[in-house]
Amino acid sequence: MVRSTSILPRVQWSLSAVLVSVVCAQAALAGPDFDEGPDAGGLPPTSKAVASSSSAPVGRVSGSTSVAALTGDGDRVDMFLVRTGSNTAEFKWTGPNWGARLTLFKKETFQCTQTNTTVTLGRPICTVVKASATLPLPVLDGNAEVLQQSPTGGWASDGKLWEKLFPNSEYYVAVSGATNIPYINRDSCSLFGESLLWANTSGAYGQFLAPAEDRTSSRITRWQDPDSEAAGSYSMVVAGTLTVPASTCRDVVDVVGSPVQKPFDFGFAPAVPAGTPNVPCAPGYTVTRQFFYTWSPQCSGPAVVTTCGLTGADTAIEVFVVDACSGDTCAAAATEPIACDDQCGTANSSEVTFTATAGATYLVRLTRLIAAGTQTGTIKFTCTPTPPSADLNGDGLVDGADLAILLGQWGPVGN
Repeated sequence: MVRSTSILPRVQWSLSAVLVSVVCAQAALAGPDFDEGPDAGGLPPTSKAVASSSSAPVGRVSGSTSVAALTGDGDRVDMFLVRTGSNTAEFKWTGPNWGARLTLFKKETFQCTQTNTTVTLGRPICTVVKASATLPLPVLDGNAEVLQQSPTGGWASDGKLWEKLFPNSEYYVAVSGATNIPYINRDSCSLFGESLLWANTSGAYGQFLAPAEDRTSSRITRWQDPDSEAAGSYSMVVAGTLTVPASTCRDVVDVVGSPVQKPFDFGFAPAVPAGTPNVPCAPGYTVTRQFFYTWSPQCSGPAVVTTCGLTGADTAIEVFVVDACSGDTCAAAATEPIACDDQCGTANSSEVTFTATAGATYLVRLTRLIAAGTQTGTIKFTCTPTPPSADLNGDGLVDGADLAILLGQWGPVGN
């Protein structure tokens, strides 16, 4: 049912995006199923969520690491946040063969009483360098038999990993060079404890479990990052791996180009936490579910993001500008949106328009305002390039002065 605009006025508004003239990082090319896109960091706070706005398994994860960088250290480690399914025996990642290591961490949150803050941890579970003497690929297998027992114990009598993966739970998978070993801290609070190099993680085949005392309370703090470590591109076949909901400003769906359509299912999104900001162009209505997208339209001109005619759900859309240098999507979400709409015509779908700038990245927040009714639909991203202006001297007129400029440039290209 369409809500009456006489009670709560609906306003569609937009501002032209500022010109983003500096591009601080080159995004990776789109790959099959899921691509690293903007760099996946090597620690939980900077990891790349394999995120989606609809529930679907992932078949492949692509990206690259490098020991070189334009500034500072190289991009030596990529870490991805993923979910397990109901059958954890199906969980399997096959890594690259350029001397790589795959390391598994359990995502957990810990309340640090000393600082009264909640810390997100990457609790070490196991690591693997090679599957076997003849197979130089690291294979992270949720139900693999071990080829060599850990000297610290930790294996069940059936030869399987002592700690099985938890179903329907979130884990971090890190890709690094075989000689790059994580440091762990045996105190969960971020301000206390000593970082120790994770021992017994090289020189053998199969998965090595973290020491028993580290599987329950420790967390990753940094990587060894040796100068001699291997690095390169990867396109890893994965199984039993599910996406996490793109329901926070950090966990987003990457959208590149135009036109692009993405399906969504609000039933896949968790209920929003208390204190979640409402939509400024729909005052008085409470957000019940949300998804976030980053869009690089690769075009300068009129841009449209819409669910109009593509869903029966009651949606709203906001658009924010992401800082080109920091790439901080949560900082963008804390700013005023450059466009906002929650009602497309007489329907409860939504459509925003704004002026896009090539090279810029925009954060798009898609929300559901009323819990009842349709949960599924499609969101569409379109950018139309603005044709070159005939006003060559920029005086607001197209006249003889512009023609003179054109004739003055007549001749072979380059003259």
